[in-house]
Amino acid sequence: MSELSISGSQVQLQPPSQVQPQTASPVAEPFRITTNAPQMSDVNLTPGRRKLQKWLGRVLRIVITDGRVLVGFFNCTDRDANIVLSMCAEYLVEGQEPRLLGNVMVAKKHIVSLNIDEPTPSSSLLAQ
Repeated sequence: MSELSISGSQVQLQPPSQVQPQTASPVAEPFRITTNAPQMSDVNLTPGRRKLQKWLGRVLRIVITDGRVLVGFFNCTDRDANIVLSMCAEYLVEGQEPRLLGNVMVAKKHIVSLNIDEPTPSSSLLAQ
């Protein structure tokens, strides 16, 4: 039986006779996020696409038609303006404990308002 060895981005399959004991290896190159979307320079992007690109990974606060507030990281949108949030929390009443939902798709027809949820400088620990 062979043993599988994974280090960084390199995967090797070695026969058992050549397997060496694990030693501290140098720090591997971090994994890269890849996409199959066509790569465009900022010059070719419309202002709307440029703004959406800046919002990727930011925390969004979305109020939906039934009054609930969803807070999560902006993952993506589609041409119908539906929005996907990751690590999303649902607030039924402000100040109450949130319900953790995970990944959520919010349909455009249910969105009442959308804000980037950024802490105010006075509440930041770095401002002190």
